[in-house]
Amino acid sequence: MKESAEKLVEVGFRRTPAAICDEIEQSSAAMIRAGWKLADAVMEEGLGFIHLFFERETNSGEQTPDSL
Repeated sequence: MKESAEKLVEVGFRRTPAAICDEIEQSSAAMIRAGWKLADAVMEEGLGFIHLFFERETNSGEQTPDSL
């Protein structure tokens, strides 16, 4: 069974590109360490957020926490 999660990274016009990239990298690294795989990343048209989509395989009988 596949489990999915989504993380949002705020972009906006006042953040530096380095700060945005650092947050993407830190969020992705934390999820990967927790056993997730980055499946996709999408930027909103209005440059509000970047959506990071993660997936991982789970055992059908195993319960997992809802938030990380």
